Amino acid sequence: MKKLLITSIIILLMLGALWYAMQPKLINIDKEISALKANTTTTIYAAYSSDGSVSDYVISYLRALKEVSPNIIYITDNPLRSDEIEKLSPLVNRIVAQRHGEYDWGSYKRGLEIIEKSGILKEIHKEKQPLLIFANDSTLLLAASLQPLFSEMKKKNVDFWGITANQDGTYHLQSYFLVFSPKVYTSASFKTYLQAVKAEKDGLSVAYRYEVPFTQYLAESGFSSASYIPYKELSYLPLNDKNCYPLTLMSKYNIPLLKMRTFTDRLNVQEPRRLVFNWLKTHHQQAYKELMTHLRKIKSPYVKEARE
Repeated sequence: MKKLLITSIIILLMLGALWYAMQPKLINIDKEISALKANTTTTIYAAYSSDGSVSDYVISYLRALKEVSPNIIYITDNPLRSDEIEKLSPLVNRIVAQRHGEYDWGSYKRGLEIIEKSGILKEIHKEKQPLLIFANDSTLLLAASLQPLFSEMKKKNVDFWGITANQDGTYHLQSYFLVFSPKVYTSASFKTYLQAVKAEKDGLSVAYRYEVPFTQYLAESGFSSASYIPYKELSYLPLNDKNCYPLTLMSKYNIPLLKMRTFTDRLNVQEPRRLVFNWLKTHHQQAYKELMTHLRKIKSPYVKEARE
């Protein structure tokens, strides 16, 4: 009996070791998939995942970005699961996955350093006007394509733009999606601002130190800006952060990206989430499906408000 017990324990230990060996490993990686092309719009995509995974909604977003930005640098503020690299490789030029603790702005800073070292900034043709995009995984893609957004904003003829603006602290474009012309991203002032980014105690501190002053800083450097949804058009909504009204932004303004914070306690949402879920389910079925998959993965308490 004792021999049988020992044998059973050994077998269980062996099975446990085999199971562990088969699990995807978290790895730090800096891998070039393909060289960045000169005179081509480039996106620095900032991400974070506590378990090193890449959610489906991120892949859909990257696929849409690829249509408007052939160059994509994916920088995540964490090690990456080894089995996730294959999902990213067809969509990005470079993958950088390692903890730096500087949130999205730290990823934007590192992305700009990669672009500068690549040499493509020395070959810019003004008539081609390749753009630089800052984007991150804090939003859910709703638009079938981002091309209409870029076509619309091109008409405004500004030096940089975003999708929404905020009045917290001071007027500023929100940094979950920002687009810059060569005039801006090749300037010394732009580079100086990004180089100054360092670790802060939390995400709120990062927002107030880097996101909030950025628009005014660039304005003082002589650059013009605009938001896709003009802030004045939303003045009837009481709170400064208009993302607190997700249903209104979707139903009245056809916003192309929805803040994922809508489904956390980190956004003071003023409209019933069950109605937000219902709108998504009715009008954006793929986005809804990917959202629910992600919320279940992170065990969001708001999943129960989606009536499936």
